[in-house]
Amino acid sequence: MTSKLEPIAFTLSIVLSICASISAFNMGKQIHGYILRSGKFSETSVCNALITMYSKCGVFDWSLRVFNAMTKMDVVSWNSVVSAYAQHWQGKEVVRCFKAMQDMSPIKPDQATFIALLSACSHAWLVDEASRIFNTMLTDYSIVPSVDQLSCITDLLGRSGYIDQAESVIESAQFEAHTHVWWALFSACVAQGNLKLGRTIAGILLEEEGNNPSMYVVLSNIYATVGRWQEFANVRELMKKTGVTKQPGYSWIGGLN
Repeated sequence: MTSKLEPIAFTLSIVLSICASISAFNMGKQIHGYILRSGKFSETSVCNALITMYSKCGVFDWSLRVFNAMTKMDVVSWNSVVSAYAQHWQGKEVVRCFKAMQDMSPIKPDQATFIALLSACSHAWLVDEASRIFNTMLTDYSIVPSVDQLSCITDLLGRSGYIDQAESVIESAQFEAHTHVWWALFSACVAQGNLKLGRTIAGILLEEEGNNPSMYVVLSNIYATVGRWQEFANVRELMKKTGVTKQPGYSWIGGLN
């Protein structure tokens, strides 16, 4: 930064984003020092980039320091700190942060906010909190759930044993569910041994992506989970007849000469 030309906020944000992507903490810290010396800390976009940079470099407390020192915030600011909490596995703090956003800020959450919130709740197994947040998104903010949001809430409910509720969420969606959403519920059926629903979802996936060997493998695993070995063998035989083969696994461990 020896040039007489001074970087603008947009330039600094891009450089900080690069630092975040490669976890270049020392470089990011130096840029932060330059920002303070040059009086550009008042730029909201720069502060947002700093929050993300510190979070991805593993210095979460500095993300919070930057956020708390900001004089002007936008929805990206809140999304950045929510994502920072989520990245550091602080699910309950994510929920508290969202409540603070609702109570203290006139800024409305957007799609990205709810993706970060639901993802954090999913990782922390916060079923009740995730359900409330999902309903808030629908009723208070009239946001149509995205594929990622549906997949996230479906996966959490399914893994937690709430298969019926997960199915109801999909059926109540305002558009036809993406196969990713059905896969989330399909995987939950294996974990919970729900053969009836698993068969139904298998039929849906068979129509959408019949040549996907994973569908046959997961269905056969459901049969194995509940001890239906004849059906397990039938699915494997069907795979052979239709020419669908399971992809072999690979290992990086090789023999030493």
